[in-house]
Amino acid sequence: GSLNFSSTEIMLDGNTQSISAGGFCSCALDVRNKGGTYSWPEAVIGQTVSQMCQYGAFGQNVTRYCGAQTWMEDASVCPTVVTKQFNILNSTIQNQTINAENVVNVTTQLQTVVSQATEVVDQSASNLAVVTTVITQISNI
Repeated sequence: GSLNFSSTEIMLDGNTQSISAGGFCSCALDVRNKGGTYSWPEAVIGQTVSQMCQYGAFGQNVTRYCGAQTWMEDASVCPTVVTKQFNILNSTIQNQTINAENVVNVTTQLQTVVSQATEVVDQSASNLAVVTTVITQISNI
C-alpha cells in the first residue's frame, strides 16, 4: 500500500508554510523581500537544509530547520538584491575612472543604491568600501 499524508498551508511572516501530518516538512516556497526566492525541498523532522544565497558573497548560505513538522527559520540572513547592485557599481568603477563625463551617472547610481540599503545585511564593510571608493574618485576630479 501507499501512505497518504495530508498537509495544511499557513502564512507565517509573509511566507507560505506547509505543515504535514507525516513527520516531515513539506516543500515550501519562501519569498523574501528583496532577498530572493527559495524553494525548500521536503525534509524529515530534525533535518537542516541549506541553500546558497542568491545575492552576496559566494559560499554564503541560508538554512532552514525542519522541526515539529514545520519549517523553522534559521538566524542566517542572505544579502538582498541591493548588494548585487553594489557589486555592479563596484565593477563599473573598477573598469572606468570617474570623470566629468560620467560623474552624474555614477553619483545617481550611488545615491540610488545607498538609499535602498535599508537591511542591515546590505550595510556591509564591502558595500561601504564601494561608497568610499566612489567618493574618493569624485573628490579627485
